Amino acid sequence: MQFTGSLVVLGAVALTLSACASNDDVYYDPSATAPAVTCDATTFDYLKGEPIESVGSIATPLRVRVLGPDDFVPKDYDPNRLTFTTSPTGTVSRIFCG
Repeated sequence: MQFTGSLVVLGAVALTLSACASNDDVYYDPSATAPAVTCDATTFDYLKGEPIESVGSIATPLRVRVLGPDDFVPKDYDPNRLTFTTSPTGTVSRIFCG
């Protein structure tokens, strides 16, 4: 009976290891899926000092993020995101990509 139990354990180990085996047919190339960097924050320099509401009228394919004067700036870099920061008076104080 102990022999059967050993076979079950051995089969479970073999099944677990086969699930970890690499698949040579699949290759992940991160450069193939990375989006092209298209952000150029200097294009929007004319908005510095303008009311933050003016950001809503821009036409851009970029993702736009608006941060308040006391907001935490996350470190999650996105090359296709345009970020506007707001001054305490409600105007655009900084524009950057990321």
